[in-house]
Amino acid sequence: MALSTLRASLKSAITDNTKYSAYDHVPDIIIPPAALILASDPYLEPMVIGNSKNYYVRLTLEVVSTTYSNPSALTNLEDDIETILGLIPLNFIVLSISSPRIRSTNSTDLLTAEIQLQTAYTG
Repeated sequence: MALSTLRASLKSAITDNTKYSAYDHVPDIIIPPAALILASDPYLEPMVIGNSKNYYVRLTLEVVSTTYSNPSALTNLEDDIETILGLIPLNFIVLSISSPRIRSTNSTDLLTAEIQLQTAYTG
């Protein structure tokens, strides 16, 4: 399985039957509510030293809520996180969820949080 297929399966799981837009890249315009699937750091870690085909893959799922100035943005973000956690496929492990932060994009401020994920990849 290619890494792009791994990202595509996560994207499909998040967008199927939900209100979320999911992107496996940073789009020119982010329309909330959305989830951005990004490479994490570290991105790839070998499972066994000397084996170049089996890796742990870490991804960052950035959850983007409504505009920051909205009084209910934090509640919306928390609801979005809870919903998206339930949509993550079982082959992914949730490592952590960041505190809310402001992302300035599209000439506006958006409230976001990052969900750190890990899964196994065999190439």
